[in-house]
Amino acid sequence: MSLPLPARPSDATTIPRRSRKTRWITLAVLLTMGAGALGGWFRATNASEPPTLPQAAPTDTAARAPTGARIKVRVLNTTTTSGLAKRVALVLRDFGYDVVDFDSDRRTPRGSTLILSHTGHEDWARRLRRALGTGSVEQRADSLRYVDFTVFVGSDWKAPAQPFRP
Repeated sequence: MSLPLPARPSDATTIPRRSRKTRWITLAVLLTMGAGALGGWFRATNASEPPTLPQAAPTDTAARAPTGARIKVRVLNTTTTSGLAKRVALVLRDFGYDVVDFDSDRRTPRGSTLILSHTGHEDWARRLRRALGTGSVEQRADSLRYVDFTVFVGSDWKAPAQPFRP
């Protein structure tokens, strides 16, 4: 005598274990992507204020170094952001300034950018300030005349947007 087998649910109502795992993983990935998109949107809507001066374009003649003049500039990064002095040097070179040295000087961190004019050329100082988009200018004579200006980059300097180069 054989015993009847217990009733087995139909195959249509059972979901294979592998398919269930795939659905949970897909749901987790979608939730993670949604949270990332929401965070990016939130950061974009709460962006910091723009610099005090509009960032000049390299074609702006009021920010470019005068034609025929060699204006020597030294750039010092006083922030904790690595590579900022090099970025400033590249921007100033785009404007025609001769950046002869760039380095970091973290002994005296600065919140605002300072431009020291060693030669007393006020017009050049205004042009340099416009090219940077921020900073205050101080006169400080230098008898060695190694550079015309020293720029102490503070945390208020914002790098211009760079084109995407794959």
